Amino acid sequence: LIFQSISNRDLIVVRNCVMLLAAMVVIVNFVVDILYAVIDPRVKASDI
Repeated sequence: LIFQSISNRDLIVVRNCVMLLAAMVVIVNFVVDILYAVIDPRVKASDI
């Protein structure tokens, strides 16, 4: 979808795809940080 939008110069779709990917990266990083604190008992919640 994003490659087709770039070739068609559909900037709204490109912008929305980039924002969606960025939001997914932020959410995945947050979940990994929380899971790391749960799995490793040496990490306290205040260290996150």
